[in-house]
Amino acid sequence: MADLTWRDPAALPLRPLIDLTADPTVPPSLVAEAALFCADRPDPCGWLPVHAPPADLRRTMRRAGLLDATDPLVAPPEVVQRLTTEDHAGLLWAARLMRALGRREDATQLLRRIGTDAPPPVRAWRDLLLAEDGRQPRPPVPPEVAGLPVRLTAALAHARSAATAGQPAGEALTTAESLAAALAGDRIGLVVQARLLAVRLRCPGEPVPDADTVRAVAHDLGTDRADFLARDAALALLRAAARAALNGTGAGSAYEFASAALDLDPTGAATRLLVADAARAAGDREAARTHYRVAARTGLAERTAGLAGLLDLATSTAPGANNRPTGGSAPAADTGELVGAVADLLASDRRAERDRWEVLVARRPALESTVCADAVRWAVAVRDSAAGARPLPLERYRPFLDLSPSAILDPVDTPPVAIHTPLMSYAAVLERREPWFREIHPQRATAAMFRDEMQATAAVYGYTSGAASADYRTWLAAPDGCPPGVRDRLANVSDLPLLDRALLGRLLSALGFHAEAKRILPGPDVPVGDPESAYALASWIFAEQMLTTGHAAELEPHFRTLYDQLGDDVRYARTRVVTTINATVNAARRWEPDTIARWRKLGEEDLARYTALPEVSEFDAAIMTSRWFRAMGFLPFLTGDQDLLRADMDRWLGIAREVTGHDGHTRIIAADNYFPAVETAVRTHTYLGERDTALALVDELAQRIDPIDPKTWLTAGELRYQTGDHGGALEAYLRAAHLQFPYGRISWFNAGQVHEQLGRPDLAAECYRRSLAHWPTGVTPLRRLRDLHLRGLLPDDGGVLAAWVAGQPAWSQLPAFPG
Repeated sequence: MADLTWRDPAALPLRPLIDLTADPTVPPSLVAEAALFCADRPDPCGWLPVHAPPADLRRTMRRAGLLDATDPLVAPPEVVQRLTTEDHAGLLWAARLMRALGRREDATQLLRRIGTDAPPPVRAWRDLLLAEDGRQPRPPVPPEVAGLPVRLTAALAHARSAATAGQPAGEALTTAESLAAALAGDRIGLVVQARLLAVRLRCPGEPVPDADTVRAVAHDLGTDRADFLARDAALALLRAAARAALNGTGAGSAYEFASAALDLDPTGAATRLLVADAARAAGDREAARTHYRVAARTGLAERTAGLAGLLDLATSTAPGANNRPTGGSAPAADTGELVGAVADLLASDRRAERDRWEVLVARRPALESTVCADAVRWAVAVRDSAAGARPLPLERYRPFLDLSPSAILDPVDTPPVAIHTPLMSYAAVLERREPWFREIHPQRATAAMFRDEMQATAAVYGYTSGAASADYRTWLAAPDGCPPGVRDRLANVSDLPLLDRALLGRLLSALGFHAEAKRILPGPDVPVGDPESAYALASWIFAEQMLTTGHAAELEPHFRTLYDQLGDDVRYARTRVVTTINATVNAARRWEPDTIARWRKLGEEDLARYTALPEVSEFDAAIMTSRWFRAMGFLPFLTGDQDLLRADMDRWLGIAREVTGHDGHTRIIAADNYFPAVETAVRTHTYLGERDTALALVDELAQRIDPIDPKTWLTAGELRYQTGDHGGALEAYLRAAHLQFPYGRISWFNAGQVHEQLGRPDLAAECYRRSLAHWPTGVTPLRRLRDLHLRGLLPDDGGVLAAWVAGQPAWSQLPAFPG
């Protein structure tokens, strides 16, 4: 079980359905507890529990990774030994246990092995159980020789069946009540009375038991946890009474009965859903929100309904208790709840994908003007097109998987710049574009953590494809990963001309495989003899620079080695300028202003020489100039020369604003240059203490230039937080979190910290849990969850969350609790 607990909190209350054991620190849900009851039951002809796992629960558990694909039976030795019996009573006991575990097919096979020579009670139970699963017509109430339990259960089954079909159930109820009269005054008689009342509450046209009768019977049954059948019957009665009140006009009594049911089944997700519906009908939206959240977290079959409830509460056009949308369009009342519900719906909910999409599609009018509108548009597109589409965060970055643009996404759902990097690098490979006098690649490089984040996001969404792997060999071999033409070239890369190898190296770096890019290129030990070899070494250094991002790597000797070997051929001119730019960025990482000053002096001459070449267009000269001044701004930043810093910013930002491009390729290059130009200007204004100007630029980036770039929203969150706007910071962090990838773990964690500071520990816990989904070995979010629990700040399912936290891979690495 230890290898399962971290995957989903639902594993804990459902644990008996996985391995027929119980964690003493976490009470199982009553549905799962029925399996423990049946396993210990000596008499298979005794009273049958009311509650059983939903028909699709085991399939959902397998989809969620809580069960092995083969779903072997895991049970204590004494239970396994009893399952080997061949006598009729033993077969019935085994079948009832299989039903309690949700193993309907196994139960059916066992029931069919019970022959006609079985004792009447066993034979009657067999026929009734097969009928309840739709395997054969429902039998009449058996004769007296079959025994009272099965006769009563058969009569109640007939009444429930009639009620479900909307038919009169009076005759079946009368039969059941006459049979139950023999048990009056007995403990089991109270159980029978409760079950009779529960069925009557579901029967249209029959006299409805009044609330006082329900209260009295539930009180008489008590809440003794050792008396499972009494709790099971009381729960059935209270849930039926609550549902009947909801369907009528008794919202207050519905909330009362549902809350009493929750006392009997505190970890039952279905009961949580009922309480949430009742609280919502009674106008207690905060309680409804809490119970929907717990149902979504600790349930599996109930997760979609719980998340749908959260979606409805988070929009001002929330529908009624029946969860049907009322239409309309308005902004979300609670962005945090809305974003979290959509994230869990699309990621942690393991129901069929089409079911999850329908939840969003049905709520399109209420969601289309919210931050989640893109997810709704995607759900509509996927539902109306071919099945098997990638999850939205991966579909957006599809070129990083199989080097093709998405045919599903609407343009407004597509990052306008970032996804062009692999596409344009791929085009450079196919067309053998020469890099001597023009920009052939976008500037925005793929971060070293990109592939790991992509693989983690794919795991969160349950998307199994080698194309999303962080392992180069896996991506290379994946049918939906590397295109065959590129795979063939990479297989014979040593036979290719050096320029082709360099272009392939740039492509691999664009895809996030920086280490593999280095391996196919000559390094600094190979002398540069021509422009092709110079570009190849520049590509090797670029891959190394990206691979060592965040580390004080010593790359300066490599830049000098390259620069010193560049000759007078005009094809070296652009490599000279780019080398001064990249060397400056490397020196800035190491806080070496003297090194930057040297490269700046060299670069001034190189830039002038390059931009004066007749082969260089006005557009490419402008782009290079903007790039160069942006990089050189590191020198006044480190030396404190604010006048020079402002002058440099005027150059790089002014040019970036003016250059727009004249065709598809140049427009992308211009937009690609504009984004880092504004991004660097944001950091510059922040450094100069001009936070309002910086924030205005961030808002321009996030809302106009690239609204689906999570890094921008993270920056906006940091700036807003620094100005004391915690609400605005939370909104920005949640927008980044909604995008999920990349930076999913950081976005959710930051949102959680702001929720904590705003006094919302329950929402903070949800954010930390989602951060851990992207980062299963993350110590920091795990620590925050642990500390919230130890301070008594987790919600009312804190025990389940705490037990789940203790099963996380990084638990042993946590520092001591501070107190």
